[in-house]
Amino acid sequence: MCLLSKLSAKLSEAFSLLPSGKRDLQKSARQIPAAIFIVLFCVATAQAEGFVLGVGADADSVDGRAISAFGDFGVGEKTWLSTTVSTFETNNVFGGMRTTFADVGIDHWFKPFGIRLGASYWGNSDILDSFDLGTSVYFRGDKFMLSADYKNRQFDFVILSDFPDLRRTVAFSADGWGLTGRFSFSDSVSLHLGGMQFDYSRNIRIQQDIDSLRFLSSSRLSMINSLIDHRVNAGLEFKFGLRSIDLTAGSWQTAVDGGKVNSFSLGFLTPLSDRTDIEFRFSLDDSENFGNTTALSVYLYYFGGS
Repeated sequence: MCLLSKLSAKLSEAFSLLPSGKRDLQKSARQIPAAIFIVLFCVATAQAEGFVLGVGADADSVDGRAISAFGDFGVGEKTWLSTTVSTFETNNVFGGMRTTFADVGIDHWFKPFGIRLGASYWGNSDILDSFDLGTSVYFRGDKFMLSADYKNRQFDFVILSDFPDLRRTVAFSADGWGLTGRFSFSDSVSLHLGGMQFDYSRNIRIQQDIDSLRFLSSSRLSMINSLIDHRVNAGLEFKFGLRSIDLTAGSWQTAVDGGKVNSFSLGFLTPLSDRTDIEFRFSLDDSENFGNTTALSVYLYYFGGS
């Protein structure tokens, strides 16, 4: 059975198990990306012409932690399937907070143009979560790549109460438009940059109890730093044989309180063997509202297939 047939059969089975209640249906539908991750991992790895598997861990100076698993699978010469699952933990005045991210995507290069389609789930269904759809149309040449990006986010924010009957859910959405580019100056030096602007269906700064998100955490992994008005970033990559160093600077403004965050990071990538690489990244965030936060990330990559 071909990859698409297997995937279709698994998805049909997943949808047949969905409950009929509206809220239960939304929660179950938002668990589908995680299920697709398992399907892609098992099916695509077996049939991919080439693939990359990875795991990663992040920790910051305010006790934020994250663990990720991801994979890219080549299906033919010009088509890639990708999937990611991550879990984040942050500490705050109310205790610990856990959020989940799951993403699946397909990318096809028509040479020189390409298109990527993706779907993802992010958040914690007890407080705030979103189901996102995105697409990118890009041009890739020998020396540069330029991409036009769009993302639609559908949020559910739960207004908490000591009385269960008074709890309610507020729905809102956001549309994001952006550009991403990469330019090679030589075989060893390249520039990468990007940015995105979001427009929200509601003025979320005046929504009831939305201000409580300010107190969840100052970590870069927290919910407040995933609700943004806009973001920009740029960086330089220097290659030394199979090793590389990356210097990146970025800035974003949070949508909840309008606070600005400036971020700087240094990354180092080096081979461990013929099929494995390891990457280390040190980051410094300077927030108007929370001050300075540092973070360390480690990623391990495995290259397989033909």
